[in-house]
Amino acid sequence: MSVKVGGCEYRDDVLYDPEHGTWGRLEGSLWRVGVTPLVSWLSGGFTAVSIKPEGSRIAEGNSLASVEGPRHFDVVRAPFECVVRKPNEKLKEKPRIINKDPFGDGWVALVEKTGGQSRLRPLKDATSTIEERHRSMKVRCFAAFPDVELYEVGAECSVVLARLDEELAKSSRGTVVHLVSDDPTAEIEMVRWQDQTGNSLIEVRLEGALRHFIVKKG
Repeated sequence: MSVKVGGCEYRDDVLYDPEHGTWGRLEGSLWRVGVTPLVSWLSGGFTAVSIKPEGSRIAEGNSLASVEGPRHFDVVRAPFECVVRKPNEKLKEKPRIINKDPFGDGWVALVEKTGGQSRLRPLKDATSTIEERHRSMKVRCFAAFPDVELYEVGAECSVVLARLDEELAKSSRGTVVHLVSDDPTAEIEMVRWQDQTGNSLIEVRLEGALRHFIVKKG
């Protein structure tokens, strides 16, 4: 089950190291470890992921992997002393899987805990720290992670929609676009555009004079 924390969706069936932005879930004798939505939204669409190879011994707090996006580089720190048993090789070719599905296919590694204390704790005990980190780092989440971002500030809505249509015409089905406009009529026009095109307007958010639209190609 997912719970909103800091405006992002966090699962309540995993444990968290909120200071380092990682999560872990025990599966048999191994722990599946990944990064939280804070890390993926802070970084932007990941462009590179490097994971320690199978058999690597990692001390608590040391680097298990590194992730890089256009806005941020981060280190995935081991929540306890462990040995890497299986890195998620899919992330090398498709690092954005972490952004799209951080608690699912975007897991980083399966590890075996070998001793020492664990930094992981239940969501209810980690919530206040997660919320504070979202506030201090000004991290916000939307309903879906965008594949494309269009900043059309200062453009009339007709121009904005034309550019959106151009972008979607060359995109595959399911592509998510984050569109930003300051046109006061944009929301009405976007609803009309959705009805006419069959694409999905899955979130609208007003922040000051700016309107944020999350659109998914149907």
